[in-house]
Amino acid sequence: MGEQCEVLSLLGDVVVGEDGPTPRLHAVLGLADGTTRGGHLLEGRVWPALEVIVRDSPAALGKVHRPDLGPALINPT
Repeated sequence: MGEQCEVLSLLGDVVVGEDGPTPRLHAVLGLADGTTRGGHLLEGRVWPALEVIVRDSPAALGKVHRPDLGPALINPT
């Protein structure tokens, strides 16, 4: 998408694995014509600002990256 848009919703998690932190983010973006687009946020450029709150989950909700399955999944404890 090559236009400026507004982040209406941004949810996801960050899994810390052997290669470091890996974000998995879902976004809903508002476009200039009033429509929206949603899906996985693969990359983006912020201008002028984006406020983000990151919270640490309890160990019971920790996720483990599973290369054999693809995404990071909740680690059964």
